[in-house]
Amino acid sequence: MEIRRVRSSETGSIWRLLHDTVHRINQADYSADELVVWAPDEYDEPHWVSRFIRTRPLVATEGRELLGFAELSEDGRIDLFYVHHEHQGEGIGRALMQRLRAEAASSGLSKLYCEASITARPFFERMGFEFIEQRELKRRGEQVEVLLMESKI
Repeated sequence: MEIRRVRSSETGSIWRLLHDTVHRINQADYSADELVVWAPDEYDEPHWVSRFIRTRPLVATEGRELLGFAELSEDGRIDLFYVHHEHQGEGIGRALMQRLRAEAASSGLSKLYCEASITARPFFERMGFEFIEQRELKRRGEQVEVLLMESKI
């Protein structure tokens, strides 16, 4: 497995991984309307290309297959962190998290934080994150529950 920065040609693949994973994995914890808040059904290419040029996410690949991706902001916020729904439990998320921690430490950060889905809470807890508080996030006219979680580096 290789972990590297995203390539501009991969934005559509990243969006598809995000969309399919949310709609297959998170359906146990969220309604259909809430899933669309997390991952809209329409691919807005200019939005995603612009976002990924700005955030430069890490991607995990095996050959030409995209296995997962993660974004880390300058202040330690993990915004998007997804592993392909067919490859969960294979250590991909752990490898991405180790790389994020290394990059955060080299940038002088002392903590990481995220607003995780209910579904992702167990993963983040296994990675050493602590639950801080539950929040309501409003997007596209819908409210969804998210969990503020933090971890020291």
